Amino acid sequence: MVSINIIKSAEIYKISLYLLISIVMGVFFGSLLDIHLTINRETISMIDIFLNNLIIGIVLVLFTSLVSFPIILFNGFFLGVNIFFSIQLFGSYKTFLTLVFHTPLEIFGWILCIIASNRMFIFYRGLFKKQFNLDVLLYVFKSIGVLILIYLLAAIIEYNVFELLGGSEWLS
Repeated sequence: MVSINIIKSAEIYKISLYLLISIVMGVFFGSLLDIHLTINRETISMIDIFLNNLIIGIVLVLFTSLVSFPIILFNGFFLGVNIFFSIQLFGSYKTFLTLVFHTPLEIFGWILCIIASNRMFIFYRGLFKKQFNLDVLLYVFKSIGVLILIYLLAAIIEYNVFELLGGSEWLS
């Protein structure tokens, strides 16, 4: 069993490896598709980005790793597909610049979300055994607090970098 308050490096490596594989599979899958792509000029606010990531993250933590792990891997797969399509539309340079500053932070958030959702599973399992483990619950709440900071910082970076680069006009 995983110690509640300690994140083992093996746990991070395992999750990271699965995420990397899902992203690479998404890029590969995207390369197999023959789709006519168009540019969507819709603007999204920083608050929209933040709330979307945060709400999904909190829901996934509460639904435990049984739900969050496959969904985050699926999200990684679609990140890979989107990276491939973005390179097709905008080129490698623009794709790299729009992703490099915030995507690693969001992926770290995904990893933390999976770890926290695993702890939530441990908490629920204890409840079924009529044991209330306050330490596990506090760990989950602290993790959600860190997720809030990570997703807020990632949203600020994503929005501002995109705007500094020229917004949707830059992608033309």
